[in-house]
Amino acid sequence: MKKELLTLLIILSSFRSFGQPEANNLNYMGNSLEDIIPTGWTILNAQTGDLNKDGISDLVFVIQDTDLKNIEPNDGLGTDSVDLNPRMLGIYFGTKSGSYQQKLISHDFIPLRDLPTMDEPFEGMKITNKGALEINLKLWYSAGSWSTSQHQYKFRFEDDVFVLIGYASEEAHRGSGETTNYRINFIKRKMKITRGNLSSDNPTSIERRKFKLEKRKTLQSLERPFEWEFEGIYL
Repeated sequence: MKKELLTLLIILSSFRSFGQPEANNLNYMGNSLEDIIPTGWTILNAQTGDLNKDGISDLVFVIQDTDLKNIEPNDGLGTDSVDLNPRMLGIYFGTKSGSYQQKLISHDFIPLRDLPTMDEPFEGMKITNKGALEINLKLWYSAGSWSTSQHQYKFRFEDDVFVLIGYASEEAHRGSGETTNYRINFIKRKMKITRGNLSSDNPTSIERRKFKLEKRKTLQSLERPFEWEFEGIYL
C-alpha cells in the first residue's frame, strides 16, 4: 500500500506546477468572500469561525480557477477531461470593523483532481468549536491503484502560525480488504495504529507509540500533503 501511494504521489507532483498563479491574485482585505476572490475563480468550500480566539469570526475558503485553457481532454480511462486549474486555500481573520484581512494563502495544500481515474481529493473542511481548522482529503482511483484512503489534518493557530496538532487516516486495500488506521496527537507526541480487515469489525492489532518531535509542522511548512515522511508514513 505504501509503495502504491508513493508512486501515485510522484505522478501527482508532475502535474502540480501546471497553471499555478504567478501572484496572489487575492485582495488583501474585503467585507465578504466575493470581495476577496479573483474574477473567474469558483468557490469549492468556505467556512467561518473563530480561529485566533479574539471573539471575531474568521473566514477560510478553497477556490479554483476556471480558465478553459487549463482543462485537458482525455481519451483513455476515467473522466473525459482533467481540470488542471490551480487551487488556493485562503485564511482571513475578521476585524472589528467587520471586514476580513488576509493571514495565509496556500497554493499547494489542496490537491488537484489531476488524473482522469482520480476521484475528487478535497473532502471539505470545518472550524471546530475549539477553533481548530480541520481539512479532509481522500485518495481514490478507479484504475491504477487498489488502495483507497481518507486523511484529516487538524491545525491550531499558535504563535502566529497554524500548527499541525492532529492527523488521522483510514487506509484500505480493495483487493485484500486489509485496513490500517492512524491517529496521531502531535501535542502529546502519541500515535495509535489499528490494523484490520473490511470483512470484520474487530481489529487484528492495535499498536500505541510515543515519538519525539523537536519542532511541530505547520500548514506553511508542510506545503503539500503526503510528502512529509513521519514514522514510516507520508502525511
